Amino acid sequence: MKTKTLTIDQWRREAPELRARSEKILAGFKPSWREKPRDPVEAEFLRRIGTPERLIGPSVGKSR
Repeated sequence: MKTKTLTIDQWRREAPELRARSEKILAGFKPSWREKPRDPVEAEFLRRIGTPERLIGPSVGKSR
């Protein structure tokens, strides 16, 4: 793999086009969510640190 060296001026010229291309690609993906049951202790920890609920998924079982 080759590394492409850019000057700051080249980067500034190319950035808007590359950003638009990335946004177009990302728009094609569906939002992610978790369907697999998660341990309630782990789920509570993730909630405390601010993880979106759609990524925590359902909690199953009893707390330890």
